Amino acid sequence: MIKSKDVEFYEEHGWWVSDHVIDDDRLALLENGISRYAAGERDWQLPISDSFLNKEVRGVVQSDYLSLQLEEVQAFVHSAPIAIMASRLARTNSIRLFHDQLIMKYPYVKDRPSVIGWHTDKAYWKTCSSSRMLSAWVPLRDVDESNGAMVVWDGSHEWPFLFDMHTFDEQDLNKIEDSFKNCGYFPNRIVLRMRRGQVSFHHCKLVHGSFNNLSEKCRYGYAIHLQDADNRYEYSGDGGHINDLLCRRTVDGQPDYADPEIFPTLFKS
Repeated sequence: MIKSKDVEFYEEHGWWVSDHVIDDDRLALLENGISRYAAGERDWQLPISDSFLNKEVRGVVQSDYLSLQLEEVQAFVHSAPIAIMASRLARTNSIRLFHDQLIMKYPYVKDRPSVIGWHTDKAYWKTCSSSRMLSAWVPLRDVDESNGAMVVWDGSHEWPFLFDMHTFDEQDLNKIEDSFKNCGYFPNRIVLRMRRGQVSFHHCKLVHGSFNNLSEKCRYGYAIHLQDADNRYEYSGDGGHINDLLCRRTVDGQPDYADPEIFPTLFKS
């Protein structure tokens, strides 16, 4: 499914897009779970309030941890071939779930833009020891420039200055770009045009974001954030992650990022 040249491409560029690997039955399972979530149904309740799990910033809505709340979404996350591909890209012998979320990008209207600011996932994962973590992104319909497809800065996972890119909500994309250009780094934007059934992967330090959804339909994408075998909690001094409220503690009182209830192993070779 993944060849050596694909791994080499991912390591050089910080991203990779699969062929068609997820069939309609699996996607329908995910979509059914999403519909049930929207209707207020839950198979399992999490011990934190919905205010921690749902966030709306203008035209973008994020809903977190659906796989820990709905059977269909859990079945999708656990059964899809995503974890196997991720393990090969990250060169690790096992992959654990870290976090998953539905991201809805509504059609652009004045005063409610659906821009996602240039950011890195690692900036939000400062308590993670690993720099080999990665994210899979699953579109539920075809995506391109017209509906706000993901855009990556090719090769930016090798740049400095990325640790504080906590800028998912920043609407001024030029402002962020200019801060890099002023330091001699010039973003090469790549639009990840994808068909339903494909999956994209990006390195935790790769800069990415997206422009407005200019279509007439909501763009639905499902993000699955993944840990390599070596990842552990480490104190950052800069706040934590919602995960820290959910998982068990280690013997020294720290969040256990290997807790099988919250971070199940999705693949092990």
